[in-house]
Amino acid sequence: MDDAELRARRKALRLTQTQFADALGLHRNSIGQMERGQAAIEPRTAAAVRALKPAPLDRKPTLSDPMERLIEQALIDAGIRFTTDQGGETESRLDFHLIDYGIEIEVKRFFTVRTGEQIARAPSVILAQGEVAVRFLAEAIRSGDFVLMTLTEAQQQSVSSLHRARRELYTDAL
Repeated sequence: MDDAELRARRKALRLTQTQFADALGLHRNSIGQMERGQAAIEPRTAAAVRALKPAPLDRKPTLSDPMERLIEQALIDAGIRFTTDQGGETESRLDFHLIDYGIEIEVKRFFTVRTGEQIARAPSVILAQGEVAVRFLAEAIRSGDFVLMTLTEAQQQSVSSLHRARRELYTDAL
């Protein structure tokens, strides 16, 4: 892990340097130095950073459909902000809209003829069809590392560019 990834992960978790330092058991000055490349990021610190996940959302499940409720609870547990089609909250009228990802989720117990029409309403849709698939998706959401997915494309390119530049400097130095 380098300074750019450390900073990107902190920002994706929506934490200040002080909050990040507290979560890692470090001083905020240490975080600042690591983010500026002035201090080494120890392997144990990198492992602790990768283990950090967003806090669960402060909300209760509201959906009555048991399949949709599985996904709703997983999103809450994973700290992923979302809206639902309940009350017309999602523009696409699909079951879930993941606010920070621009992804919609449609949950189906069984195949229906309108499924194709439904998933055509949005450019990025995850279709979970069948109880096993819905339970699998719920566990993947709950246990997955979604932190880096919140980075903008520009931030991801910046991290990649920094890695390339460092490799080139190292290669030139040899």
